[in-house]
Amino acid sequence: MAWISVDQKLIGGKLRRLHKTIGCSRHEAIGILVTLWLWGLDNADTDGFINNAETADIAEVLKPGICDDLDPETTAEALVETGWIDRLDGRLYFHDWAEWRKYYNRFIKERESNKKRQAEFRSRRSAKGDNALDNITDNVTVTEEAAEPEKKPKKQTQAEKYGQDFEVFWQIYPRHDDKAEAFEKFKARVRDGFPPEQLIDAARNYAARCQRERTEPKYIKQGKTFLSTKLPFTDYLKKPEQGYGSPYTAGKQDPYQGQYQRLDPERNPFQ
Repeated sequence: MAWISVDQKLIGGKLRRLHKTIGCSRHEAIGILVTLWLWGLDNADTDGFINNAETADIAEVLKPGICDDLDPETTAEALVETGWIDRLDGRLYFHDWAEWRKYYNRFIKERESNKKRQAEFRSRRSAKGDNALDNITDNVTVTEEAAEPEKKPKKQTQAEKYGQDFEVFWQIYPRHDDKAEAFEKFKARVRDGFPPEQLIDAARNYAARCQRERTEPKYIKQGKTFLSTKLPFTDYLKKPEQGYGSPYTAGKQDPYQGQYQRLDPERNPFQ
């Protein structure tokens, strides 16, 4: 069993661009994306890398369900052109893959944790020797759950749950609504190549402006909006010529020309 996360945020300007580029309806474009993401659960890693795949392979995935008026290869190229699939160094990645499969990732993590806990229980039971728990009585079956009640998981601290970098960002940011959604956007922007310290500086500069201009709380951007794919936070970053550090390191090509992309497709800062 596997699933992807699709909500109302899918319906927006990026989706309009896709179905206009392909020449299909909005509903058909959604169907194409959902079909591709479901296939991606078994064919892409948690970072979104589609192993040994080219646009021709994407076209083959879409071909069985696509309407006769659409060309699968043109559709596959349109997915890259409109930013639903990233092409980095000749490799294909699902864009914002962690967002679309976040609930599935949580399920996988919990399943692996349960397997580990059961293996540890069996190991401790074996160490006691001769299946002592099974010999309590001939008429009683002792299950693993009865032999050792499940311990309540230790409550996570905020730093353990969200990471130290995001906690620093959140303490500085001037509005504290929808922390979990802001955290997902924070991770997505880091995957796009923005270092955490750069996002923290943007928050600090924005907070200073709000304080200086005495901005009313209701007019302060929410964190998830500040870190959205439209990148409003970049208005509060130093320009490359001002000597800001990575990703504007001297001698390196600016990775944000034309389209924002992560610096290193092999790097996953959240593993």
